[in-house]
Amino acid sequence: GLAVDFGVFQLGGLIAAAGLFELYANTVDLVSDFEGDRVISYNLTLAIPSWVAIASKAACYFIIYTILALLMIPIGKLCLWNQFDLTLVDYPKLFLSILVLSGFYACFVLWVASMITNMAKMGNVWSRFIFPMWFLGGFQFSWIAFYKTLPAIALINLINPMIYITEAVRVALLGQEGFINFWACLLAIIIFAALSFYLGIMGLKKRLDFI
Repeated sequence: GLAVDFGVFQLGGLIAAAGLFELYANTVDLVSDFEGDRVISYNLTLAIPSWVAIASKAACYFIIYTILALLMIPIGKLCLWNQFDLTLVDYPKLFLSILVLSGFYACFVLWVASMITNMAKMGNVWSRFIFPMWFLGGFQFSWIAFYKTLPAIALINLINPMIYITEAVRVALLGQEGFINFWACLLAIIIFAALSFYLGIMGLKKRLDFI
């Protein structure tokens, strides 16, 4: 009774969410360093702008998120086989969406790490960030289907960056019909990424007391 493209629809959600679930491990990496060896403090003494030292961590996470998302494509093909026709994929849009979503997650982890004061509060990363974003991020539904069912809540959900990420990836896999405009999704993700980067840098600047 499922739609013919249901498997590919779910694959789009997996590609979109791969980086989100890696967020916890990367936040642990940052917060544990803040409380432990503080290698970041050495990086901040280098003859480079302080924000570059922080951005270098984000660049590392960007590479990780990109690789994870790309790995979902061959894995999805192996799992879905004939249901996933690789010739129908819009690869320029898929790769562009993966790069943009990876950039968002890389910036977002900086902001999340600036919000977690110590390792004892790491559970907040799951309960306040990962689960709400994933649960309302369109993993099992499109935004338009959500809007037709609960329009008021769907409009409020537009403040969730995950909805734009899942929609963008699914447009690349399934086509534009039935989803938010691809380019509008990319613009929204970039705005969320820039905001997360700014808030993350400001938060870490206050926390680490660097000039």
